[in-house]
Parts: sequence; structure tokens; C-alpha cells
Amino acid sequence: MYEFLLTIHVLAAVIWVGGAITVHVLARRVLKRGDGEEIYKFSKEINTVAMRMYAPLALILLVAGILLVNEAGYEFSQAWISIAFVGWGISFLLGVGYYGPQDKKLQRLVAAEGPQASGVAANVRQAIFVNQIELLILVLIVIDMTVKPGA
Repeated sequence: MYEFLLTIHVLAAVIWVGGAITVHVLARRVLKRGDGEEIYKFSKEINTVAMRMYAPLALILLVAGILLVNEAGYEFSQAWISIAFVGWGISFLLGVGYYGPQDKKLQRLVAAEGPQASGVAANVRQAIFVNQIELLILVLIVIDMTVKPGA
């Protein structure tokens, strides 16, 4: 069971973090080109992928991780596990509390002014900046899980 849970946990992390880094790089390239309509379309694609892929992967990763801690006999109070929970929680809160409202704001802007509105690029640029911070946190979690400080 341990190997199965570890495999699920690692695969979810690899797909989530690796995919998110790839999408982030692509988003920066789209922003650099500066075409409002292209930026808006790409943003819609990112939101679709996030809801259908990243959110479920984050939950799978969490459940597998919790089961893995129990299976391996680790303690939830260990520093490396606590650090991972905090990082996951920050990512979850950003997903629910920031990206969703930010997308709704973008949709209202596009409905009112169209995809070429100057605020479209600014909105997406701000979301990409926040995503950059989130990715840093996710990469630090991967390092935390690998090094296991305090274990």
C-alpha cells in the first residue's frame, strides 16, 4: 500500500507542479506578445485546465499524502509534513480566494469593454505574478518533501 500511495502522491505532484510551471512559462510568452484577445483566450484556457486538472490533482495529492503519512507511521507534527500542509493550504486559498474572483473580474471587464481592453492584460499579468509566488511555494514544498527537514 505504501508504494501505491507514494506513486499516486508523486505522480499528482509531478503533473500539478510541472504542468503549472509549463503553463506559467506559456502565459508569460502570450503576455509578451501583448495581443489582448490572445491573452484573454489563453486565460480562459488556463482557468479551464485549472478547474479540470489542477484542482483535482491537488485534492488527490492531499488525500494520498494523508493516507501515506498514516501508512508510513509518520507524525503529522513533523516539520516537513507541517510545512507541506501550510504550502498546500496557501495554494488552496489562492485557488479559491484569488484566482476565482480574479477570473470573474476579468469576465466582467471583457463583457463591458471587450477582450482588447487595456485592463485585460493587466488583470492577467497580476494573476501571473500571484501564480509566480504560488509556484515558488509549490517548488519549495517539493524540496521539503524530498529533503524532509527535521525527519
